[in-house]
Amino acid sequence: MPHALTVETRRVEALIPYAKNPRTHSDAQIAQIAASIVEFGWTSPILVDGDNGVIAGHGRLLAARRLGMTDVPVIELAHLDAAQKRALIINDNRIALNAGWDDALLVLELADLSDAGFDLDLTGFSASEIERLLDLVEDGDAVGGDTEHALRTAEAANDEGADADAPEDSDEDGDEDHDPVPTMAPVSRAGDVWIIGPHRLICGDAADPAVVAALMRGETAHLCITSPPYARQRDYASSIGDWDALMRGVFAAADDALRDDAQLLVNLGLVHDDNEVQPYWDGWVAWMRESGWRRFGWYVWDQGPGLPGDWRGRLAPSFEFVFHFNRSNRKPNKTVPCKFAGQDIHLRADGSSTALRGRDGGALAWSHEHQPTQAMRIPDSVIRVMRHKGKLGRGIDHPAVFPVALPTFVIEAYTDASEIVYEPFGGSGSTLIACERTGRVCRAVEIAGEYVDVAIERIRQQLPGLPITLEATGQPFDVVAAERRGSGQVAA
Repeated sequence: MPHALTVETRRVEALIPYAKNPRTHSDAQIAQIAASIVEFGWTSPILVDGDNGVIAGHGRLLAARRLGMTDVPVIELAHLDAAQKRALIINDNRIALNAGWDDALLVLELADLSDAGFDLDLTGFSASEIERLLDLVEDGDAVGGDTEHALRTAEAANDEGADADAPEDSDEDGDEDHDPVPTMAPVSRAGDVWIIGPHRLICGDAADPAVVAALMRGETAHLCITSPPYARQRDYASSIGDWDALMRGVFAAADDALRDDAQLLVNLGLVHDDNEVQPYWDGWVAWMRESGWRRFGWYVWDQGPGLPGDWRGRLAPSFEFVFHFNRSNRKPNKTVPCKFAGQDIHLRADGSSTALRGRDGGALAWSHEHQPTQAMRIPDSVIRVMRHKGKLGRGIDHPAVFPVALPTFVIEAYTDASEIVYEPFGGSGSTLIACERTGRVCRAVEIAGEYVDVAIERIRQQLPGLPITLEATGQPFDVVAAERRGSGQVAA
């Protein structure tokens, strides 16, 4: 007869791991479990016997200790005899390993989560496995493919590179080619301001102060996070003749859109020409400093496994830069769970801290001295976010998609709820989507009408129910599209 099961809370220190447990847990896996608990909460209680002996959930218990938790949910299985307990310890682990994967559904789910900006590390797959699986989506091999084979060969693929080499005349790093999908004439045209829930998106030139003024309406933003074109790497909807002039114009106009204490972060990637790295940003960075913006920080965006190809002898590109400018400091929010939260392993026997050292070799004072490790910390200067993979959405695409997780990372670090974020290169709408998901307010500019349309369609697919209307008339996007296409008013 089935026994009634009750979830209750018990002290971590009271639970006793099974000494002969044959299942092992690496530090990396414990970190994965801890990250899962932080993200999703407790979804599976620890199973214990009548004497607080752990039957199932040894990894979860280790993760709870790493997170500094004092209490955990448990289910007591006091009705099991000694042999049943020992068998269940093996059974609980082994049966899960006997399951398989539906190849098509797995890769499509991962692709959808990637498009939504979700941290795919939280799925339990390694970065190399995720990269390999998402490649199957792009190659069209997901349906009927062999996911298990893809996982087994993921590391080998990363070590050996893919079959296709980079083009001989390629001067691009870390950016994949997607042909722009829009084929119809765009609905959006210069001057349109779209009201998207609490956000505003204008079709216009971010270097034009009048465009910025129409977007902001006297408001000023706490943060600018953006990803401009990398030098003259792509043509997008129009050719970029003078990159320095573009950047100077956009960030001169941005002055009126930003608060005096705003943080300004700009993502740029490497460009090679004539077999050399081209520091194409040098002139613009110098101009920013002359304009009063301090070169405050220089961060690395770790994009995951390197892109396939031989890259003419260079190592496979797997990172880009994020330049941080400001005129005054803002302390970043503590958004990252501490690995040793609640523990005191950083303290010496006399209670002093193993803090950083100054030039004289003496320990530097810090605010948390003599206290256990805090629950949360500020983010690292290496931003670990997987590059965007797969298509943007149904029937839409963009030549260089900004993954939603990257602006989300910066937004959560440098703004609080309801604060304004300015985006002068709106592109496919990634920053606006990140703002909506984090409770911030976005003010975005995009010069190309076709990409304003792409951003709106992407938002409609990923954030259904968010109202989108044209400010001038109050009409929804579909009504505006029907009227303009029916009357021939769409942009040529």
